[in-house]
Amino acid sequence: MDLLERYLAAVQQELPKEKQQDVTRELKANILDQLDALQEQAPSLTDEERIHSVLKQLGPPKQMAHQFAPPTPLIPIGLMPLFSYTLAMVFGILFLIQVIQSSLLWLGNEQVGLLLMLKHMAGGFIRDATFAFSVITLIFWMIGKEQGSACKSTTSWDPAKLPQLAKPWQQIELSDIFTDLATYLFLLLLIWYPVFGQNLASVELSITSRFLLQAFSPLLLLGIALSAWQLKQRYWSAALLKSNLALNALLVTAIVILAWTSPFLSGVPAQLPWLTTEQLERSITITLLIIALFPGWEVIRDWRRLQRM
Repeated sequence: MDLLERYLAAVQQELPKEKQQDVTRELKANILDQLDALQEQAPSLTDEERIHSVLKQLGPPKQMAHQFAPPTPLIPIGLMPLFSYTLAMVFGILFLIQVIQSSLLWLGNEQVGLLLMLKHMAGGFIRDATFAFSVITLIFWMIGKEQGSACKSTTSWDPAKLPQLAKPWQQIELSDIFTDLATYLFLLLLIWYPVFGQNLASVELSITSRFLLQAFSPLLLLGIALSAWQLKQRYWSAALLKSNLALNALLVTAIVILAWTSPFLSGVPAQLPWLTTEQLERSITITLLIIALFPGWEVIRDWRRLQRM
């Protein structure tokens, strides 16, 4: 029985003081019942072998103690949905801020290359996200400690307003929303920064291509508004799908028109180290046509989804 007593002592050590006596008494009675049953099934086993077999099936002392007294989570279960949503929102906002700051740094300093901009953006986001995670976790831990593990939401709601989510794809991920927002904001900065900032590059967009880009800017503003709608609703409805389909169709049209604009750049040397001016313009055209495939795919996707709704 020495092995049994050692096991009970190890379990007791993992339990809160107010539960140690009751749990130990109950667990010991349970183990003794299993030993008696095992003796009837396998009378040839010694006492030590039977105890070892039963304890082996029960599992480690810490695991057994957690069955009687589950550990209290850092964030109570009742607050976890709000905690996750708050983290996603804050991380998304921090990501947008880093995109704007890094883009301005890249556009305003000719010595800052694309790789350095991405490094600056990633480093700044990781630093801010780590600080934000620590602060938010601490706040929710304090709220949970104040309210207790039985914390429940008191927000009133109407069951009749529940969305009709018949398809798994109708739920919109926050990461997709903030990625679209960051893309639209970056493109707006890229288009309008030379107008309000100092253009340091010798190679720049031609008058025609810049005019077209600025003319297409309302589409990017519509994209930002549509992302805000998605952020509020968080699921694809027929109206939201139609709006997204129309926006992407307009974006495809705008990108294709821009792709066939010639010349796209101005101030380009007649002969570049690796390719001619014609080859550079052709490469830009091909790149833009490839980019147009992404919103084009979303047009087809949203159209098929509308048919299935």
